[in-house]
Amino acid sequence: MTGPTGGDLLHVARARGRFLILNVAITTLVALGVSLLLPKWYAARAVLLPPTEDDVGSALSQLMPRGFAGIRIPGAPTLADVSVAVLKSRSVADRIVERFDLVKRYGARDAENAAKDLEGHVKFKVGDEGTIAILAEDREPQTAAAMANAYVEELDSFNLKTRTTSAKRTRAFIEERLDLAKRDLATAEDRLRDYQQARNLPATAPSDRDSDVGARLMAQKIALEVKLQVLRQSLAEDSEDVRRVRQELAAIERQVGGLPRAGVEIMRLWRDVKVQEQVFELLTAQLEEARIRETRDTPTVQLLDAAKVPLHKSRPKRALIVIAGFLVGLAGSLSAALLMERRGMAAGGTAPPRGSSS
Repeated sequence: MTGPTGGDLLHVARARGRFLILNVAITTLVALGVSLLLPKWYAARAVLLPPTEDDVGSALSQLMPRGFAGIRIPGAPTLADVSVAVLKSRSVADRIVERFDLVKRYGARDAENAAKDLEGHVKFKVGDEGTIAILAEDREPQTAAAMANAYVEELDSFNLKTRTTSAKRTRAFIEERLDLAKRDLATAEDRLRDYQQARNLPATAPSDRDSDVGARLMAQKIALEVKLQVLRQSLAEDSEDVRRVRQELAAIERQVGGLPRAGVEIMRLWRDVKVQEQVFELLTAQLEEARIRETRDTPTVQLLDAAKVPLHKSRPKRALIVIAGFLVGLAGSLSAALLMERRGMAAGGTAPPRGSSS
């Protein structure tokens, strides 16, 4: 059995013209009526600039895979992807449901169902440039714009909380380490003071000349020891080079041994005090920075386009619905007319000449 040809369709259109026109008109009018009865929805759009590590906070950015030397691993999620994941989270959806009373607005049974309905009315897109587009729709244009902007506020609130929490943990750790550094510094100062008092030494730092001499001798001693070990790996113990280095090392050791023990010890104690002072100063500066980050309340998202009240509905697309109704009605009517025509021919036993009209 072959399908209908162009001649068959033309014959059916002539024979069943009134039927076709009536059915197509009815389906088109029904489609128009449905499009007029469907509620209007308005869509608002907000756009964010690509987020940076300073925006989202160090705690969140540390979750990102980085690869080597700052090169991101291909296919790895970006900060924009992480931000979209935050926007899609259940916690953000619950706050949006509560802020706009979506349980009542959507006629949902509870907040969980309202959150599921919300997923169908909000979209998040990451552009090629890393921008984040937030599209929210509602039956009222003002509410649609407010919802899109509310998502921006919720993302900013989440990032600010994350950044503050990270800074708070950092501050607590630095404070604990700073207390330890204070105790270490006090201990080093006490050891230095006790040593000076026990030997009636002046409470002054050793001269730079003494420090330089001792440091230079110790450096030469270490260098000769390393050189001797290298030579022993390739030369015999009684070789000329090995004997010469041993003699130089012995001479340096005699000079080091000739240094006053009190001078060496006092330099070591002064060094410990200076090291602890530097650690204390570094931790103090880091603590102030952490306190500043903890109290900083600057926005964490850079808004490119705030959502404005839409002037035109986003759906339903009435023209498309009417065209679809017309096409469905035409196809259905032609199929029904062909079926009726074939049944009529089968009942009459003969087929009317092609191209004739009824």
